Amino acid sequence: MNSSWESMLTRWTDAGVLETSSAERIRQWERSQPAAGVSNRLAAIAFGFGGLLLIAGAFLFVSAHWDTMPVAARFAVVLALVAALHLGAAWSVTRSPRLSTTLHATGTAALGAGIYLSGQIFNMAEHWPAALLLWAIGAALTLALLKDWPHVLWVAVLVPSWLIGEWGEDFGRSSNFWHNAVPVVGTALLSCAYLSAQSFDENAQWRRALSRLGAVCFIPACIMLGLVTQSFSGGPLAKDAPVEAGDLLAAIVAIGLPFAVTFALRGKRAFYLLAALIWCLTTIQFHWGREPQNLGLYALYALGAIGLATWGIRDQQRMIVNLGVFSFALTTLAFYFSDVMDRLGRSFSLIAGGLLFLIGGWLLERVRRRLIAGIAEVPQ
Repeated sequence: MNSSWESMLTRWTDAGVLETSSAERIRQWERSQPAAGVSNRLAAIAFGFGGLLLIAGAFLFVSAHWDTMPVAARFAVVLALVAALHLGAAWSVTRSPRLSTTLHATGTAALGAGIYLSGQIFNMAEHWPAALLLWAIGAALTLALLKDWPHVLWVAVLVPSWLIGEWGEDFGRSSNFWHNAVPVVGTALLSCAYLSAQSFDENAQWRRALSRLGAVCFIPACIMLGLVTQSFSGGPLAKDAPVEAGDLLAAIVAIGLPFAVTFALRGKRAFYLLAALIWCLTTIQFHWGREPQNLGLYALYALGAIGLATWGIRDQQRMIVNLGVFSFALTTLAFYFSDVMDRLGRSFSLIAGGLLFLIGGWLLERVRRRLIAGIAEVPQ
């Protein structure tokens, strides 16, 4: 039986909502059922991995014979592959819903590859973000028809990718600070918006998947925030460059889209994203190099990690609490290896690093366990 239901039964029994005898009968019935949780996870992993291998093998076969195929045959193969995957999904929908979901998601992946291959076949104008837009439209139409969680993720990934691609085509090599800051801030805010999809009163499967996507994107987005004032060649970006009308429009989209997503997911509670916006705008003002600013930036990241853990407690989400604790640990390690370790002797720095891992890890784990334990005490 799932441990979360065990804890809920205990809470209901302690509160007097459920009689002890009834709770015990529920436990006995659940324990008599076959444990399907592990097998379901294994099936999901197998179907997901099989879908990846299927699409990779199909396009590898096509690419191996690409030069020997006429143009009409190339286009027919691309269309047939997309159609075959979706038809296979429709055939298996009553036989194996998980397999059907996997094939539909794989078919949408094949759609994107087919769009790019079609552009190559017919020598269309080279503007790759337009292909992302077409791919996103296809994923959105499939989502409207199927309403399944994989296509929620497809849309959540493809729409921002298209926007970032369009921005990169216009200002990809610019040394203007705002041209580099806008997509990074937008990505960080959108990661927070995705994280907010799941809460103690909203726990649908697509919300869980979207929240996990936000967790995956959150750390890289925050790292990029700390590096946005630094160009790839190592020199600072020009903060005094004039702000153009296009910059303002892009900033409105980069900030407005995450707020619109959060409002659609959380309603009036979307105002919590204001704290993330303030944190992002403060973070991008720092520039690496001078020691006081470095210390201030690390302190800002630690504050953000604490705020993230607090948010997780508020929404009763263990994943967000764990992400906050992990972010705090990552900030501490980055500060030690970048600003502290070089000032110590070689042997002493290793000893101090070992103690940091052992003692710091032990303390963080104790704090994490207390925060997780406190989640059950938050009133719903």
